[in-house]
Amino acid sequence: MKDFLTRPAWIEIDLDAFENNMREILNKLSPNTEIMSVVKSDSYKLGANPLSHVSCDLGIKYYAVATLNEALVFRKEFPNVNILILGYTPPYLFEDSINNNITLTIYSLEDALKLNETAKKLNKKATIHIAVDSGMSRIGFFPKDESIDEILNIFKLENIYTEGIFSHFAACHSDKEFTKKQFEIFKSFTDQLIKNGCYFKYRHIANSLSILFHREYDLDMVRPGIIQYGCTDVENLPEEFNLKEILSIKAQIASIRYVKSGETVGYERYYKCEKDTKVVTLPLGYADAFPRILSGKIEVLINGKKCKQIGLICMDQMMVDATGVDCEIGDEVVLIGKQGNEEIKVRDICEYSGDCETSFISHFNRRLPKYYYKNNEIVFVSDIN
Repeated sequence: MKDFLTRPAWIEIDLDAFENNMREILNKLSPNTEIMSVVKSDSYKLGANPLSHVSCDLGIKYYAVATLNEALVFRKEFPNVNILILGYTPPYLFEDSINNNITLTIYSLEDALKLNETAKKLNKKATIHIAVDSGMSRIGFFPKDESIDEILNIFKLENIYTEGIFSHFAACHSDKEFTKKQFEIFKSFTDQLIKNGCYFKYRHIANSLSILFHREYDLDMVRPGIIQYGCTDVENLPEEFNLKEILSIKAQIASIRYVKSGETVGYERYYKCEKDTKVVTLPLGYADAFPRILSGKIEVLINGKKCKQIGLICMDQMMVDATGVDCEIGDEVVLIGKQGNEEIKVRDICEYSGDCETSFISHFNRRLPKYYYKNNEIVFVSDIN
């Protein structure tokens, strides 16, 4: 019995597997290419702080978030690393960004002028990376002459240090030709800026799938995201990458009941038993990690055997057909991870939800406690309190 649990459903994070993944990425890069570890949304809800301590120990010193509030939380834990906000930061947050040494993404001369003025008032220099829209149609300067003129003017601002410039691939694995076109647009645009006297310490466009499949696009820096956690959003990995999925989701059996043939299970009487059925209830549901759309589609592992989830998934519970499986209340059930000779991966769940792995894990609720293991021992716990 796991008497340390605060809830009979939880996530386990394997820090050894995470370290393996980071080493796999590091070992594939050239000595001149650095890693910017993407830790936005609390490392895709897997815990930015405990994971990034591992990254820091490996010498990784640059991290990317999405918002200033994420950056400030991360800064408290990591006072000496570089932090880039990948998205938009409005001018009213510039002062807090500068005072906390947060690098900002800029893609307009207007915002650069406001940032420069704020930095001047604080008698400080703001660090920025310039975003370029090479085909994502999301944020960034358009790669045209007018943008070159604006960026040249940004370089003239005395209280701004333009450290880097970046773009983002739209369809790195599914459309190789468009990906190549994006890279050529970005490379050509930045080459023009360099010829005009703009120096960038970092040029970066490579995301997770680019790192896996397009090493020719690495440049000065790469931005691994989902692959840090052993997920890929694609089915087949290059053989040279030995990535390991770092998370498991487990629960303890909360109830066992025997439902007769013809009776129904759950809301809306969604599932009708075609035979006498041993129904196991698990104490987690769509408010935790498993959306209702997965109802009747997924399997779980009970004593090393795959068992079908039945009935509509509830907010806090779900039911499983465990007919023929020996089990008791309190037994450990695996929803994602390994048990015996069987394994359920995040990708297996996503096949039924129509989601990608990145999106699926980013919806984990913080009320699911997380237990971090190193050398098979718990070294950190993250709970709702």
